[in-house]
Amino acid sequence: MTVQRHVRGHTTQAGLSRESRIPGGLAAIGGGLLILIGALLYYASYIDAGFNTADDGHYAQVAYELWLGTDPHALRFGYGLLWFKIGEGLFALGGPNWFTVQWLFQSLSALTALLVYAGVLRVTGRMLPALLGAGVAAAVPAFPPTVFYAVCVLLNVFLQLRAAERWRRMSSRDLIGPAAGLSLTFQIRPDFGFIFAATLAGLLLLGAVAGKGRDSWRASAGRLARLGGTVLAVFLAVQAPLMLMAAAGGYLDLILAEYLRYPKTLLQYLVAGLGMGTGTGASGGGAASGAGTLLARPALSSLLGDDRIAAGMALLVHLPLLNTALFALLTLARLRRPETADGVPVRLLVLAGGVAALPHYYLFRPDLSHIANFMPGHVMMVCVMLNDMVAILTGRGGAGRRGVRQAGGSLPGLAARVAVLPAILLPVFGFAVYLWLGLTLLGTGSIANATGRTQPFAARNGVATLVSPGEYAQLEGLRRAVEEHSQPGDRIVCVPFCPGVAFMTGRRMLLRDWYVDDSLLVTDPGWVDRAIAQTRDARPPVIIVGDASFNGTEISRFRNWARPYVEMLEATAIGKLQLPGTTVYLMPR
Repeated sequence: MTVQRHVRGHTTQAGLSRESRIPGGLAAIGGGLLILIGALLYYASYIDAGFNTADDGHYAQVAYELWLGTDPHALRFGYGLLWFKIGEGLFALGGPNWFTVQWLFQSLSALTALLVYAGVLRVTGRMLPALLGAGVAAAVPAFPPTVFYAVCVLLNVFLQLRAAERWRRMSSRDLIGPAAGLSLTFQIRPDFGFIFAATLAGLLLLGAVAGKGRDSWRASAGRLARLGGTVLAVFLAVQAPLMLMAAAGGYLDLILAEYLRYPKTLLQYLVAGLGMGTGTGASGGGAASGAGTLLARPALSSLLGDDRIAAGMALLVHLPLLNTALFALLTLARLRRPETADGVPVRLLVLAGGVAALPHYYLFRPDLSHIANFMPGHVMMVCVMLNDMVAILTGRGGAGRRGVRQAGGSLPGLAARVAVLPAILLPVFGFAVYLWLGLTLLGTGSIANATGRTQPFAARNGVATLVSPGEYAQLEGLRRAVEEHSQPGDRIVCVPFCPGVAFMTGRRMLLRDWYVDDSLLVTDPGWVDRAIAQTRDARPPVIIVGDASFNGTEISRFRNWARPYVEMLEATAIGKLQLPGTTVYLMPR
């Protein structure tokens, strides 16, 4: 982080009017090391707790399949291929191992907390809000197998901050980091790539038109071409290794299709999430009417109910909308004074980071796991907002009693304080609720995952974890059923979402789609028919069917929305084992 000189009430070299100088290099580095080491020690204390056959198992099994040489065309990995290639590379170094995957997740969780700290510190110049945000992000980290949501968001925000600070005198050098981060993001999670391509494009336009004096349009166009050329060159250079590897492996078309499919897929989910769709049943196969639902958002009325957990979840789902509106108002207020207006691009970038993952939980899946994925970027935004509001409350920034210059407002001091005090308390209360639920309920990467898990469970591929007695009964039953009725390397079916069973037994997956709740029918209404045909043709020895209600409705149970598939199993299986929440069908070879 760059240390910049500051004189109270004047604009810094970066174009920002800051409340105080950024803490010296040693203080900033010391705070970062404290966050990084503390987070890693915290995660190490419970990294052996639990065995998630769903999301964690999905990542482990995709990396395992790639390590075994499976053609990526035969996998529907759901995210950018680079994310899974990282796991494949780690397996190439030390062999498939469950704890390799877990340490990858937890290391990125620690990096997330560090990026929150660095981002807040750079924007505010203050250690307290930076440590607060990092502490919240570290204590209740993102859902481990999708921690890359937070990494992609925060990395792009942090790397683009310098360009946003220097928008009046932006140079090509300021764009090298942002372009490289954007390129990596497209390789890991393309939808975030599109979001931060938009923020970077906005900064490029600002930089192009911010020349000295009254530059001609031709001069501005020349600057835009020069700056844009830098971004494009760096972007392509960072893309090149993955593209060359894909071309050599014969799956370059898959990489390009992955980039291009996201706008269409997101639009389909947007229509469904906003209630503009009617739900889609499977074609021809007779899937149950009404399939295609999405998980419902908790009603605002839950805030007044007797169920404290339901009230807390409702607050976590809806409060970010209010936080975002408050932050946007404070940002607009900065336009009223020249000494704060220059900092608006920085705040708009922070705002983008604060809402980048909001549609993923608010429109698609408003559960604790997706809220945890969203929170790190939002925590950074809220900590910046809290710093601004404390400045208003305390009169910091040289405005004295007549108002607060730093926030760009001209309200009298007393009126500003009366308006801001409750606005400070509500986001702080939101942090407290997030810590309470995140530290006590499953769904995040916190120590709650260790609660009640004391019984050792061991299986193939380095699985050696602590689980609860109920989990042990299910996992041990699945392990025995698969290993007694199939051979290592056999392809099995695990629906609606438990590929970790294949990983812990050294088996492979048959169907291309591994996560199959009824929302799949929104984008792929013919899935049931194809799955039946493929299963009949391949004859896998073991088929595992879970009974989870992924979307909180009866229709979202696999046996209901994919009824024709289950009827086919009942008609052809030569045996059936009933385990807690799961049925294992033994099929003829």
